[in-house]
Amino acid sequence: MRILLCNDDGYRAIGIQTLARHLRQGGHEVLIVAPSEERSGQSHAMTFFRPIVTHRIDEQTWSVEGTPADCAALALHHFLRDRQPDLVVSGINHGMNVGWDVNYSGTVGAATEAGLLGHRAIAVSVDLDFRRPALEQGERFDRAANLLCQIIARLDHAVWPTGQILNVNHPGIIAKGMVQANCAGYNMHEPEITQRAPGVFTMGGSKRIDRGDPSEDVSRVQSGYATLSFLLARQSSPAVSPDWAELIEGLEFV
Repeated sequence: MRILLCNDDGYRAIGIQTLARHLRQGGHEVLIVAPSEERSGQSHAMTFFRPIVTHRIDEQTWSVEGTPADCAALALHHFLRDRQPDLVVSGINHGMNVGWDVNYSGTVGAATEAGLLGHRAIAVSVDLDFRRPALEQGERFDRAANLLCQIIARLDHAVWPTGQILNVNHPGIIAKGMVQANCAGYNMHEPEITQRAPGVFTMGGSKRIDRGDPSEDVSRVQSGYATLSFLLARQSSPAVSPDWAELIEGLEFV
């Protein structure tokens, strides 16, 4: 299988490199198109009407000075135009993408762009202990990569909903199992804004939230399970919308 890898941590990140190694060992053709540096929190941002500088690192790798979604678009429209991938995988992300976090995630953004372009796409993330350097967390990335390789091996027998992408999260530790869960509820991390100097702020968060709802991915990964969730590739109107006829009636247009 020909697989395109993107991410938001940069093409040199341990997550994407670990996943590439596992997939190649499994006999897959792997091509990497990823940001030149860490670009977390970019969501589905695209670089329109401005130059995007790219670099060919080797025969299988391109570096992009743009957003994760830029990487997916450039790969599918240009770099791999004549050898389209069978699957697009974004990750392995350095940290979970569950709950509200998927709205901010560049990892999910790259997968979403691929999904909008008609490709089967997976976003995959792993929980990390950020008190330790990334290089010391190799076992966590190996576990997530191993799980994803097993999932990919079964895709031919799976029903893939039209217009949706797959979001996979691994707890990092040896998982108790894998469950399908709703991507809902609160962020994994509570938002926090810190003023570092006059007019200078950082945004992030280290406090974890768990409402204890077993239907939600946030709670399940906190309990030691890997989770699988489907996400809509595009924003759309809900099946049932409020009736705003009374509000619209009588509007004047000049």
